[in-house]
Amino acid sequence: MARFLRAALPHAITALIAVALTLGIQRLLPPVAPAVAPPTEPVGLVTPTSSPAVTALPTPGVIPSPQPTEAPLAAALTRQEVIDLRTQDDRLWAALYMMRALNHLADAEASLRLNDLARVEQTLTAIDDALAQAYTRAADADRDPIVQIRRDIGSIREDLYPRPEGMDARLARVRQAIMTLIEARR
Repeated sequence: MARFLRAALPHAITALIAVALTLGIQRLLPPVAPAVAPPTEPVGLVTPTSSPAVTALPTPGVIPSPQPTEAPLAAALTRQEVIDLRTQDDRLWAALYMMRALNHLADAEASLRLNDLARVEQTLTAIDDALAQAYTRAADADRDPIVQIRRDIGSIREDLYPRPEGMDARLARVRQAIMTLIEARR
């Protein structure tokens, strides 16, 4: 049962962060006006109107100009706000991938305690993959530390079989580096 919960934890965390991100973005966007305005007068009363609107008929031989098909962005939503939202989205995804790396790191530490070096090696590969995904979404200032953490993971993986002693301390240093990076960008 505990193994099932441990396997489901990354998926649950991913779902929670996705829901929080969606709700956060919805909160930042301006409310959408209803397509049909509600009536302002009681129904059933006849109100006088001005002369009916006259529509111009197309002139023969003249091609009408095409009408724009896309609705313009809301006045409050500028290009810079869209860029800021995308930047914030990238930061959140980078943090999510680093959290995933931390989760894999916990699995690697547990496998190391059980002396299952093959499982530790697989988990180190998963950590490197999560950090690679974080790198693609990270801000420029965070990319160099992520590259250094990935180098440390590669070094640990290379030393796993020839020199397994001290791996728990090295994994703890990697954990601390990832946590520091996450908290620095909060």
